[in-house]
Amino acid sequence: MPQQPPVEMYLCAFHLGKWEADESVVDAYHRALDITAAQHHRMLRDDYGALQEKHADAIFKMYEAAGVDLMTATEGEKESLWIRLIDEARKGGMRLPAGMPRPDYC
Repeated sequence: MPQQPPVEMYLCAFHLGKWEADESVVDAYHRALDITAAQHHRMLRDDYGALQEKHADAIFKMYEAAGVDLMTATEGEKESLWIRLIDEARKGGMRLPAGMPRPDYC
């Protein structure tokens, strides 16, 4: 069974990639990271560290755009924002993977 993408990917796709209901989550995620599908595959194969850095930057931008600084926010603020971001994505029509754990930085 293929592994489900992390929920952070969905949230970045929705909030930064401006996901639309008629497109792939992966396409919007690429847009959020400002890379093409070919670049994503090349980074997965050849430079996973750079891909992780782009992902982390996108997460930081998403939280920053929502008014939370990950460096200074309390655990309660991070938890509250996490729930809000998920609720907004669901209200926007995105179907998030069920049972996904929260990221470590929350």
